[in-house]
Amino acid sequence: MFTRTSSSDPKKLAPRKTNGGDANSGLFSADTPATTDKSVIGNDLKIIGQGLKIIGRGVLQVDGEIEGDVQGAEVIVGEKGKVTGMVAAQNVIVRGKVSGVVCGRTIALQASSHVEGDVHHMSLAIEQGAMFEGRSRRAANEGALNSVVEGRGAASTSAEVIELTDLTR
Repeated sequence: MFTRTSSSDPKKLAPRKTNGGDANSGLFSADTPATTDKSVIGNDLKIIGQGLKIIGRGVLQVDGEIEGDVQGAEVIVGEKGKVTGMVAAQNVIVRGKVSGVVCGRTIALQASSHVEGDVHHMSLAIEQGAMFEGRSRRAANEGALNSVVEGRGAASTSAEVIELTDLTR
């Protein structure tokens, strides 16, 4: 005979752990859980929100347009992608347009990129042809990068948060 063990109830997500103010923990720390999952915001999407923050735990590729902050383990702004707000990740690759702060352990501005805003990094690569207007700030450690991200996020405590996770597990 056959038995069915699946439940019609959706799986519950574990509550997000907040950063307890430790300068060595957060987005850029080595113990940050990252997945190999890739989330794509397609070129047919435009996401607009006041105080919007999109957070991915793995690779987040932006090919559409976002007016808000974007965070992930790795963020890729595609050639047709446009972000108006902060982009923060351990690894950031920009091929499209970013108007706002870019914060990452390693940042690559590729030839087709156009960045207007400050770049906070530990390692920065700028290809010939890339357009960059702003200040480059090298961070001494990951704690300094976390403070940049938290300083921006603390100003918008009532921000709406969209967290991209794999809900099929």
